Amino acid sequence: MSADREMEWRVQFHRALSNPVRLRIVEFLADGEQCQCNIFPKIGLSQSTVSAYLTQLVRAGVLGVRRDGTRKLYSLSDRKVKRMIDDARAIAHYRMTS
Repeated sequence: MSADREMEWRVQFHRALSNPVRLRIVEFLADGEQCQCNIFPKIGLSQSTVSAYLTQLVRAGVLGVRRDGTRKLYSLSDRKVKRMIDDARAIAHYRMTS
């Protein structure tokens, strides 16, 4: 992968996390794989809206998806994503309390 393509991928990855609702979805999935049917009630938005956000997160490489019969199960694409989210949360906590 060229340096330009890598940079563009990283921008898309971070852009996907820049929306508060998408970030809430990612944080919810940090605890493990979930069916979309469990995600949209937790997030409090319509199924179609959550589905669109999930698609964006999958395309950006933040989430992975697999089928289990008729259900789609979503999870973080890599355990490093969880570490990154945890680190960002810790930095935010530190910045807000100091």
